Amino acid sequence: MKFIVKTLLSLLVTLQSVCAYAHRDQDSIQNPDSLKIARIADFGRLWGVVNYFHPAVGKGVLYPDSLVISNIGKLLDDPGTSGFKNAISALLSDLNDPYSAVIDSKDLATESPYTEPGLTLTSLASKSTYITASQNIFKNGLKLDSVLTPKLISSNHSFVIDLRNATIDNNAGLKQYTQFVQPLIGKLISKTLILPTARSFYYKGLMREDFPHDINILPQDQKGDINGKLQVHYGLKNISEGGYLLSNQDLSLRSKRFCFIVNRYVNVNTLKALLALRHRNLCSIIFQGEMPDYVYGDFYHMQLSDGLTAKIRTSEMIYEDGTLGSAPDIYIPCQSVKDPQKLILKEAGFLLSHPVKHSASNQIENTVYIRKPQFDYPSKEVPDLKLRLLGLFNFWNAIHYFSPNKNLIPLDWNKALTHFIPKFIKAENDSLYFLALMELTTSIQDGHSILINKQGGRSPVGIMDGNLPIGTDLVDGKVFITSILADTMQRNNLSQIKEGDELIAIDQVPISTLAKQWEKLIVASNTAGFNREYYFTWLTNGTSGSAAVVTVRSKGQIKDVTLTRIKRDDYYTLRGKINRSPLKEPFCQVLEPGIGYMRINRLYVHQLDSLSQMLKDCKSIILDARGYPRDSHIGTKLASYIAIKPDTVAYNEFPFVVSPDLAKNHSLIECEIIRPDSNTFLKNKKYYILVDEGIQSQAEWNVIALQGVTRTTTIGTQTAGANGMAITINFPGQYFSFFSGFGEYYPDGTPNQKLGVKIDIPVNRTLRGYLNGDDEILSKAISEALNDLH
Repeated sequence: MKFIVKTLLSLLVTLQSVCAYAHRDQDSIQNPDSLKIARIADFGRLWGVVNYFHPAVGKGVLYPDSLVISNIGKLLDDPGTSGFKNAISALLSDLNDPYSAVIDSKDLATESPYTEPGLTLTSLASKSTYITASQNIFKNGLKLDSVLTPKLISSNHSFVIDLRNATIDNNAGLKQYTQFVQPLIGKLISKTLILPTARSFYYKGLMREDFPHDINILPQDQKGDINGKLQVHYGLKNISEGGYLLSNQDLSLRSKRFCFIVNRYVNVNTLKALLALRHRNLCSIIFQGEMPDYVYGDFYHMQLSDGLTAKIRTSEMIYEDGTLGSAPDIYIPCQSVKDPQKLILKEAGFLLSHPVKHSASNQIENTVYIRKPQFDYPSKEVPDLKLRLLGLFNFWNAIHYFSPNKNLIPLDWNKALTHFIPKFIKAENDSLYFLALMELTTSIQDGHSILINKQGGRSPVGIMDGNLPIGTDLVDGKVFITSILADTMQRNNLSQIKEGDELIAIDQVPISTLAKQWEKLIVASNTAGFNREYYFTWLTNGTSGSAAVVTVRSKGQIKDVTLTRIKRDDYYTLRGKINRSPLKEPFCQVLEPGIGYMRINRLYVHQLDSLSQMLKDCKSIILDARGYPRDSHIGTKLASYIAIKPDTVAYNEFPFVVSPDLAKNHSLIECEIIRPDSNTFLKNKKYYILVDEGIQSQAEWNVIALQGVTRTTTIGTQTAGANGMAITINFPGQYFSFFSGFGEYYPDGTPNQKLGVKIDIPVNRTLRGYLNGDDEILSKAISEALNDLH
């Protein structure tokens, strides 16, 4: 308890701040305002649907952040039912879309019952005939020519066609369309009629949020051709099934006027075809009742707290001229009209006695998807609550829709918003906001999702920005000091500890306890990745200039030594000078007769021809893949030098997102194929690949590519298990993080994510190896190669 009090008072001055944050977390889980939190979470989910799927956002006419910033305050000020309804109603209202709204079943209008008459033909004034052609009359095969006979056509100038139905009957409604409406329209048009189609957006993965979409970054070759492709991209899509009508050469009806009477119960083909015909100014339309939603596009109905439902438009109907089309000439309400039939016929007579009113010239809609980079709201102060919640909503929705590894997240992601909202509400100072972001990004357990502050790096300036001047490593379950940094200001204190001493505690907190407390704050896909981050960066971390009591076991004796944390940049610089495992230079050489060596991460593609010439007489080659490659193409190109035939070495799985309904989304598979290069110097040899926990992302792909083209033996320790294009996510306050944008798999279906690359011979590092600077992984590879040669 003394420790917890101390951490709360110190406000994150040292590492003990992590314990304080953990203590606050226990309170927030039991937050009494659970319904308030659920409403805020629903607001965030609703915003996510709008952000990724509403046409106004995808056309670039609305900046989605404003929907949160302008409206969530209504909910924060009044967290009850009325405040929630007001907030989400205001959000949807800002779309300037009358069809996206909060709906209540009690408010839905009921339509008067309609009885379908049989086929009737009634003469009207001025050589016009009123024809009732409900769907029921077509069940027995009645066709257009049996209704509009040559005699009837020749004796009339115009027709009022009543197609209203009493209910949706798919079979009968389709017959009404194919046997009557479709052939009728075919005789009225002189060229193919394109029906309105729902146009929405698709996402092949998520483009990074700091990416400037207003430029094309694909390289051109010397001819000026663009041969590359973006791995992830957005676009527009439409469904074309049933999307057109062909013209009939029968000219008998071209000079006649038509007015169609319809309601929401006509078949979808009928209504779309008639609206397309109206858009060409070739008919008039009277619509009775409430127009069906599909006329305006697709809609997603979202169940929210307090029994509310939000209806969000996710596509829009695009007509053949690229516009949003035309509306019926006249709407007749279902209610409040004494004699609707009399009114309908009166209006039909008026329409037919006047020229067809030409459709207004509408703006042609976008031909491309527009999405602007996510702003990160720089500020010297902690972002206000609206912005903090915006950042949370943005991250949650990005993972919800686009993470290919969501199944690997231990936390139920559907409940993650309600878990994190209390933390972001309480994050009213720099320290708590930073820790809330750390926990959020760590929660997806993706080694890509490190949190970066644009001003301070791995943490903000003045917060956890220092380290004790010692290096530590985990060996056989114990933590040892394996390097002592040359901090001249602490020479006397540092002289009291020795390399090889076991680190027992920091400020009386056992190392094992600290590791537990850091688990939810350190980004990693697996244990290897966690250990890499924890023991190198975070174990001795705290505020620069703060002191800590280090407890060590030295030659069986326990002793305490007080050390002061140095600036993180100085820590990295001093640690980099301790070259315990020097890189094997030159980076390509012959180690032993018949055994070659290449340090892949230090090589460039343009060097491969000369390097392959150097190693052409080696029977075995050690490919040291440790470290991140300087040339992103080196692994793929080197694999092609080694390959003797085309090989599928891996496949990538991309989320293909088209709907907020996850069940309607898909995955796209792209095979990674290596084709052999004409250079033969590196083919038909035995290869050994060296790996460790520092291998991540592009470096892991390099290993997978090399493993896939030839017989290899992979030696080392588990890699980080984070692969598949790091997608940037921005947070208010100038923070950003990442997540893996696609899944990478071996041809046999084994995932790279979390597991790391496949390893044939694991190597357990020893304390002696650390202290002596022995490269135990390389030594093992040389031993294996020598044995194979002999």
